[in-house]
Amino acid sequence: MDSQDQDNPAAEVVVALGDCSAQDARAVLDLLERSFPVEAAAATGGGATEAGQAVTVWSATLDAARPAEQQPASVRLKDEVSVTLQGGPRAVERVQAALAGHFTVEDMGAVSGDQEKEIGLRIRS
Repeated sequence: MDSQDQDNPAAEVVVALGDCSAQDARAVLDLLERSFPVEAAAATGGGATEAGQAVTVWSATLDAARPAEQQPASVRLKDEVSVTLQGGPRAVERVQAALAGHFTVEDMGAVSGDQEKEIGLRIRS
């Protein structure tokens, strides 16, 4: 990691979680916020409806420039969680590596551009 990553928008990663319980979503977001400790403003969202059911997505924006010096304790998930990571390629790779250090991670596909990368993952304990 170089010092240019600090305060760099390319170090920001938007994390969106879905297809999971509120408890599992909060556990994953808490873990990531401890893995990349800064002012990570987590926001709970929802509202879209699909086939008569409310679709809920939990999200947070992380600054992945500075991973925590100590890894947080792992958490257990009740079920699988769908995760989308979007941001600068190096920052997305850091968050993906943090998830892989705590969960079994299945790659569901990626889209890359010059300055941004988006990946879909499925994680489980």
